[in-house]
Amino acid sequence: MTEPFLPLQKELEVIQQSLAARALLTVDGPKRPEFMQLINRSGYLITVHDVEFYRPVCINNGMKLFYGFEQNVLQGMGHFYYLKTIHVSTYSTLVESIAFFRKDRPGYLNLKYKLLDHRGEWVTTIGASRAIIRDERGKPKIAITVMERAAPDAVASKSEHIALLTAREREILGLLCAGFSKTEIADKLFISLNTVSTHIKNSYRKLGIGKFSELVLLRDQFNF
Repeated sequence: MTEPFLPLQKELEVIQQSLAARALLTVDGPKRPEFMQLINRSGYLITVHDVEFYRPVCINNGMKLFYGFEQNVLQGMGHFYYLKTIHVSTYSTLVESIAFFRKDRPGYLNLKYKLLDHRGEWVTTIGASRAIIRDERGKPKIAITVMERAAPDAVASKSEHIALLTAREREILGLLCAGFSKTEIADKLFISLNTVSTHIKNSYRKLGIGKFSELVLLRDQFNF
């Protein structure tokens, strides 16, 4: 379900277009004052990431106030930044992010996070990310995440969906991804074909997918 993320994606598109119009979509672009001025116009929480080395580059004023940081430019901050500000229950978002950009997946990365704010409280947020600047090899270099505080009924992340799978469902999906047919899975596990089909149907529902290709993508990304 992408509906809660659509406003975030649209805002990201607007920001990217504005940066492009000012010739700021270069590797050195985030270092220029005009870049910061532009992302500070947004009413959303924004983080700019170096996805090659996976570290934060800068944040807008909204994000700075959220965290209670003193600076917009986050010099010298690496992976520790993410481990410090993201709740352990949503560490899986780091795995999703790294896989998304390293494999250069198309579209947006939509995730739910639990972040530590300036009051020392954990706040659930949702964010849409996309690479906006590439290096000389054409690989993703700089990405932007546009975030907002999540509504009470905010969509669950893929990792939360995966956590709902039973051990048997994981086993069957693993065999399915390995190339076994439903009949072969039934024979291998000594269960009926109907039981296999039911497990697969329930697994697809839990994961929020409808096609085998989507399952393979999730399996590749999370190795569940």
